[in-house]
Amino acid sequence: MELTISDLTKDFGSFRAVDQVTFTMHSGVYGLLGVNGAGKTTLMRMLTTLIHPTGGEIRWDGQDVFRMDGAYRKLLGYLPQDFGYYPDFSIYDYLMYIASIKGLRPIVAKKRALKLLEQVGMAEKRKKKMRTLSGGMIRRVGIAQAMLNDPRILVLDEPTAGLDPNERIRFRNLVSELSEDRLVLLSTHIVSDVEYVANEIILMKEGKFFYTGTSDEIILSMDMS
Repeated sequence: MELTISDLTKDFGSFRAVDQVTFTMHSGVYGLLGVNGAGKTTLMRMLTTLIHPTGGEIRWDGQDVFRMDGAYRKLLGYLPQDFGYYPDFSIYDYLMYIASIKGLRPIVAKKRALKLLEQVGMAEKRKKKMRTLSGGMIRRVGIAQAMLNDPRILVLDEPTAGLDPNERIRFRNLVSELSEDRLVLLSTHIVSDVEYVANEIILMKEGKFFYTGTSDEIILSMDMS
C-alpha cells in the first residue's frame, strides 16, 4: 500500500496553489496541517482525482491514478469540507442513496450502512431527517458515507470544522479506530486535531510542504529553532 506524489503542482491562472510537492504515504494516519489557503483542499482534490494537476504525478502502488480511473476511485473514501445531501432524507436513506451511487449491491449496502451507523454512534438516530442534525452529527454521517465502500484510502478535508471541543475529541477517536489497515489523510488548521492521532504530520504553507515528521519531532524542531 503506497500512495506517492511527485513534483505535484496545480496552477489556477497565474496563481500556484500547490507547488511541486513530493511525498510518499503508506497505511496509517497522516495529518496535513496548515492555515486556510495553504493549498490543502487543492491537494486533496487532486488526490481524489476531482481536478487534474498542472504538473507532476500521483501513483498508487506504482500506477498512475488518472490512468487507473475507476479502479482507483473504488479505493477512495472522501469527506469534503461541505458535502451535499437531501435535507428530507433520513440518515439511513441518505446512506443507501450514496451506496447506490457507489455501485454497492442493496444487501451489501444495508449491512454496511447499519454497521457504520453503529460505529459512528448514529444507529439509534438513523430515522432522523438530515436537516434536523447538528454539525457534529452531520460530520459523523459524512464519515459513514465516506466509509461505505470500505476504502483503502480515506481523505478527510477539515473534518472537525465548526465542531465543539467534545465533538472534536470524539471525531479524533473515530478516525483512530478507522485507520487500521488503510491510509487516512486528514487536513486541518488546528494542531490538536492531528497531534495525538497522526503517525506523521505534514506542515503545508503557500502550496509547499515545509516540514514533515511526528508531532514530537515537529515540537522538538520548534524548540531547537
